[in-house]
Amino acid sequence: MAFFTRRGARLVEGWQSLGPAAQRLSLSLFLWGVGEGLWAYLRPLYITQLGADSAGVGLILAIYGLAPMLVMLPAGRLSDVFGPRRLMIGAWWLGTLGQVCLVFAPDWYWLAPGVFLLAASAAGMPAMNAYVALDASHRLGVAEAGRRMQTLLSRVIAIYVAGTIVSPLVGGWLAERLGLRVVLLISAGWFLMSTLLVHTLPPVRLLSTNPDAGKSDGGALPAARPVAWWRMSADQIRVFGVLLLVYLCFSLGYSLVPSYLEDVRQLPVATIGGLGSATALGGTIWLLVLGRRSSRRALVTASGMLVIAWMGLLLAPGGAVEMPALVGVYFLLGVYSGARSLSLTVVGEHTPPEQRGTSFGLIETMFGVGTFAGPWLAGQLYGFDPRLPFGVAIAAAFVLMPVIWLALTSPRGEKHKRGQAMAAPVEVSD
Repeated sequence: MAFFTRRGARLVEGWQSLGPAAQRLSLSLFLWGVGEGLWAYLRPLYITQLGADSAGVGLILAIYGLAPMLVMLPAGRLSDVFGPRRLMIGAWWLGTLGQVCLVFAPDWYWLAPGVFLLAASAAGMPAMNAYVALDASHRLGVAEAGRRMQTLLSRVIAIYVAGTIVSPLVGGWLAERLGLRVVLLISAGWFLMSTLLVHTLPPVRLLSTNPDAGKSDGGALPAARPVAWWRMSADQIRVFGVLLLVYLCFSLGYSLVPSYLEDVRQLPVATIGGLGSATALGGTIWLLVLGRRSSRRALVTASGMLVIAWMGLLLAPGGAVEMPALVGVYFLLGVYSGARSLSLTVVGEHTPPEQRGTSFGLIETMFGVGTFAGPWLAGQLYGFDPRLPFGVAIAAAFVLMPVIWLALTSPRGEKHKRGQAMAAPVEVSD
């Protein structure tokens, strides 16, 4: 009993540490997570139902990476200049519209526009991260916020992931009885509620190191002029390159797991959806656990856990032990969502405050490149042998683990600290 009391107290303390603005943002993300969880783990099955083969499934899933490739970097830069709140509102509406397009797609290739819009809503991610960082900087001070950034971002993302825990089970159950199209429509309703809540977020003040900053065309004082991405330090280039490889490897082995379960293991849709709840639960737990470790240690651990999951997927025996084994596999797969959040904290550690919006946008662009190439390659390999994407991902992860450990060394951050100390708040109309 004392254990649960202590855990409850720590959860309350963690919630209070976010502050009112980040709490409201977290609630919006929770609603979005509920809607996304209803069908996210059934995406390949919906594409197949509309007539696509394995290559077509890989192509549509690759569009989830194509859109962030195109929008993330400019989105992060706009967040630095005009403030994150406006960008988040637009991104949330974009995702809701994309979901509605998916509901009414008559054939699999008509999914492409809706998938693109839905994936482009990820433009709100760098703005969301910048919003949390700015809010924390004003509440706690820039230096203290920098020290606690990994914990704060992990908690916000964990609340989003928590929204996906029960909804996959419900989504699978509804899909078998009402069809996947109805599930997507219900999901759009949750997205709409999330979007309306984002509208209620309070403005934040941008951090500026330029006291003479003039007004922009929109009438708001801009933040410090962000350093151009092509002028990044060698340390930052190394970090972004390694994280691109991480995203490519992880998405290669993650994207077609539901198709493998349906095609090879002959599992029904409701069961596959229910397994998604194990992934969501794992994502919440692993994010909180790994968020307490150093970033490189956490990413190496995540890579090892995914290797175990993929090996379990391929080697799990049939019969009575099949379902417990697959629940364990899906629980470990939850680290995939946590790894994305952890990579954002790596970027925060290697980036001064005035560059964070642009840098978050660039890392989300890297995520888009990885999640575009990974599913596309997985679809091609799956056509030869359904086991091949997972085997290649396992081999790549074994190579990546020492690379991550050696490349993501602690930043030599004295310049960053000096830049943080110089930063002063400037009131803007966000």
